[in-house]
Amino acid sequence: MRVPRVLHVTTVHQPLDTRIYYKEVRSLAEFGYDVCLATTVDHPHDRDGVSFIPLGSREGPRLRRIARDIRALLTILSNRDAIVHIHDPELLIVAALPAFSGSRIVYDVHEFYVERIGASEWIPSFLRRAAASLYDAIEHAVLPRFSGVVVVSEMMMARYERFVPRDRVALVRNFPNLDSGELERARASEHPLQGRPYVLHTGGASKLRAFADIVGAAEALQARGSDLRIVNLGTNDLDDYEAEERASLLERAKHANVHMAGAVSYGEALQWLAHARIGYLPLTDTENNRRGMPNKLFEYTFFGLPVVASNLGRVAQIVGESHSGELVPIGDSGAHADALERIHTDETVHARLSHAANAGARRYSFAGEFDSLRRLYERIEEAQAQ
Repeated sequence: MRVPRVLHVTTVHQPLDTRIYYKEVRSLAEFGYDVCLATTVDHPHDRDGVSFIPLGSREGPRLRRIARDIRALLTILSNRDAIVHIHDPELLIVAALPAFSGSRIVYDVHEFYVERIGASEWIPSFLRRAAASLYDAIEHAVLPRFSGVVVVSEMMMARYERFVPRDRVALVRNFPNLDSGELERARASEHPLQGRPYVLHTGGASKLRAFADIVGAAEALQARGSDLRIVNLGTNDLDDYEAEERASLLERAKHANVHMAGAVSYGEALQWLAHARIGYLPLTDTENNRRGMPNKLFEYTFFGLPVVASNLGRVAQIVGESHSGELVPIGDSGAHADALERIHTDETVHARLSHAANAGARRYSFAGEFDSLRRLYERIEEAQAQ
């Protein structure tokens, strides 16, 4: 069977998004696929065998997203011979016309969007249910004309098997895609805090990721004289907090010596992971968070980091089954600090949890997930050939 042309499209994510680029797109190119990535860049270029198609930068006002969506539509229409793999909910509408006119569209569902929209605090409370219902209606109207759906969790399978045939729903979980060379380079790199021990939280600062708990834990650690620092890696998205609370949290984080590293390159992120003492995964209680399997959890495990995580949903189940960390109550930043300090100062506990994390990492390789994606593409190609 010939290797298909594949076009991945995102108007929202960063050009080198971990799931889209480093896991899916780069793996496809390494396997020999002819793959392009239409994404949030301003100029065309090639990298690692991938051709980047510019849709426009993510910087600037939200209205620029409309222009990116129009460019995305034109790019999809000009690549009708490719399997088109979209990554954003808003692209469901953009890709609807090509899908209804014969283009082969695959939708990558990164989150439980119905539940996420229903809990989004940036949407007025009286509109949230209507917004979630609208998104649900769009999926019902559009997805039956798509060629496939990719999901990140087993808990999504039943929903999407209603829209496309069961063999066209591929489970591609957010397991790490790291080779031994990348791991060795990260571990051999310079310590980013000059040897000072730190707790690492990746994924940015947001209400969904319990930034208030992170700040409270940092204050508690500081109050007890701990040498352990909290590092927050990723972009700030604090719009779900009221303006006064948002300003207060940022000021408190500064005084509690939270290191706000911001968005960094993939290589820098691996460096932070390689030298961390503990991986931190606080969450707020939402339906999306109860069901989700965050990428950061598996990255922590891959680097043998003990984990301190909120006692919630699938995250709690995975940490509990692997015995690789401690579960803490949501909203109790003192309990978070207690767990972080205990793991940091008790070498026996740290070694036991780290060993369990290393053992569990063997189960969390992206190789099997890539096979699932590749088989989906093959079934789509076979269907067209018949």
